[in-house]
Amino acid sequence: MPELPEIETIKRGIVNNVGSKIKSIEVNRLDIIKRQEFELDLLYNETITGVGRRGKYLLLTLGEYFLIFHLGMSGRFYILDADSEDNTPHIHVIIYLDNGNKLIYQDTRRFGGVFLVRDLVKFFAKMGVEPLTDDFTADYLYNITRGRKIPIKSLLLDQRIIAGIGNIYADESLFLAKIRPDKKAGLLTLTEAAALSVAVKEVLTRSIEERGTTFRDFRDGYNKTGNYQKMLKVYGRTNESCLDCGTSLTRRVIGGRASHFCPDCQK
Repeated sequence: MPELPEIETIKRGIVNNVGSKIKSIEVNRLDIIKRQEFELDLLYNETITGVGRRGKYLLLTLGEYFLIFHLGMSGRFYILDADSEDNTPHIHVIIYLDNGNKLIYQDTRRFGGVFLVRDLVKFFAKMGVEPLTDDFTADYLYNITRGRKIPIKSLLLDQRIIAGIGNIYADESLFLAKIRPDKKAGLLTLTEAAALSVAVKEVLTRSIEERGTTFRDFRDGYNKTGNYQKMLKVYGRTNESCLDCGTSLTRRVIGGRASHFCPDCQK
């Protein structure tokens, strides 16, 4: 699933379309629209005034309207010039712009969706802090873990607490912080919370610099693969040697999610 770094990468790839107007929008599957607070044709001739991201959501701001995309497990969102042919299957939305580009939303498994929203604050009201902001601190992480018996991995994945972290970056951050993913969140010390908050920021930032992680589906705003998969320390490396100590890496299902860690380095 595209996580924060992948959506941020797409955002940065398409931001140069700010200032262009929407000529028309082609929707090939009506069921891909998950929320509709206004009619789609109201966006025609509207100017894109901003391209943003909230957690794992990609946002296009058009005056008082917001066109929001969630890429689910396998979605892609990319730019093509208007004359380019694209025979990729499962293209659900094409946005034609007056600058000669078109924006493509493609999703093979259709776990994502499109949201036509007026009230952005209400739409994101239940989402947690952005981990790359100053709001995500050691104190914040320590305080929200108090009294919680769930594994720290599960807490990191809770979008109501921290927005944008998924399976890949939770595993990588916990490895960097030397914390087991199955450790009860309430047992985290302030020192460990500090290490984990720093690790999360470092892992996410590095992945953005490498344009995200591509195993199979993810592509950036130019429909190109990312590079961070080459730098993963534990995710997807079951039974391979830990790059720090040489111990065989372990895979365990935690909170319904496959988790990868080093049983020696992580405590």
